[in-house]
Amino acid sequence: MDDPARWLLTAEERGNPGTPLPAWTEGNLVRPLVHGVAYFDRLVEVVEQLGEGDRLWFTDWRGDPDQKLRPGGPTVDELFSAASHRGVDVRGLVWRSHTDALSYSKQENRSLDREIEEDGGKVVLDQRVRRVGSHHQKIVVIRCPADPSRDVAFAGGIDLCHSRRDDGDHGGDPQAVNMASGYGPTPPWHDVQAEIRGPAVAVLETAFRERWDDPTSPVQGNPIAYVVDRFRHARLDPSPCRRSSRHLPRPGRTSSRRCGRIRRSGPATTSPRRASVPSRAGTRRRSGGHGD
Repeated sequence: MDDPARWLLTAEERGNPGTPLPAWTEGNLVRPLVHGVAYFDRLVEVVEQLGEGDRLWFTDWRGDPDQKLRPGGPTVDELFSAASHRGVDVRGLVWRSHTDALSYSKQENRSLDREIEEDGGKVVLDQRVRRVGSHHQKIVVIRCPADPSRDVAFAGGIDLCHSRRDDGDHGGDPQAVNMASGYGPTPPWHDVQAEIRGPAVAVLETAFRERWDDPTSPVQGNPIAYVVDRFRHARLDPSPCRRSSRHLPRPGRTSSRRCGRIRRSGPATTSPRRASVPSRAGTRRRSGGHGD
């Protein structure tokens, strides 16, 4: 295979010296999960196996607590809250969002925040962005300190929200969002999430930590929203994450050879055993989404 420097950005080209994240890692197993049905089903399977001391950390652009991950459930809230009750460290970074009147998802994201917090999780209603900017990451990072072979991350374009649970027939998700009438009552949604095992999991965990520990004041982006959310007792200033005992992999190096041939789910293109990684999650120099 060609040198990854020929087809991935180098650290210098990414132009973000404020982060320790490597430009890429090798030795990863990347399995494409095409469509929300495949992703949600796999997420339920993995999360239901977690227990005390494990970590379930996620980011979302939009989140609906009542979104069913399988036809009969569980919902996002039920899955994550049950994990929290089992002693799993559940943390979320959910974009605070602009008003629903502009076809955004402020109320939905606030509901996800509230319902998971009520069951012991920690969810930040995150507005540490430039004015009218957004956080657009959609990742779930799972770490199992007692058995690191179970570590896994999911990253891609699928939010934990309405309209995403579609399949190859594209009949749409029964829990639909309002869109243009031309899409019908249950708009089709074609997207993909990658299931990742290997050194890139540590990189995605670090991206989450960088954003969680972002020192930017939430007042800066929208002072009025800050006052409203503080009045509603939303978590806006998270306490720092404990430092991880695991080190980031060096660029282009692998800490494990257990990841072998790439497996595929659905008609996806071949995935390399190298995973590019996002720019620093907590950067304040940009508006709009990143890590998409």
